[in-house]
Amino acid sequence: MKVTGRGLTILLSLLSAASAPARADDPSPKYTEVLRALQAGKNVKLILDMTHCTNADGGKPASATQAGLVINAFRVTSQSGISFANAHQTVDSSGHAVTEYIRHSLSREGKLTVRASKLVVGTTELANQGEFICEVPDGAKFIW
Repeated sequence: MKVTGRGLTILLSLLSAASAPARADDPSPKYTEVLRALQAGKNVKLILDMTHCTNADGGKPASATQAGLVINAFRVTSQSGISFANAHQTVDSSGHAVTEYIRHSLSREGKLTVRASKLVVGTTELANQGEFICEVPDGAKFIW
């Protein structure tokens, strides 16, 4: 097959576009998969293995905690990526009734930030419990 002139220009343009590396502002494939699953109404679950996460302040390993949750509601913004939260009541190690708030943000780069805080029942003071960064899929795994 002989390709000349305009046909050659179109062919070269298509080949160039197909072989171009992903732009820095393109979302990671894992981010895109999770977003598509959520937008399709799938039952998306998050499984955390904090031994593979690091403290956001100093890069130290997080605790040997494993956790999981079902994403019931989410929000997507260009700055924060995919955000979702969980709140539950429990009793802390000192025996006080508390409400724990855990916020999750999956960045477009595919890293999950987990922020935890607690509110002692009957007070108005919110105590920060930490912020952690988890790589997908080692520290944070999404399943559906």
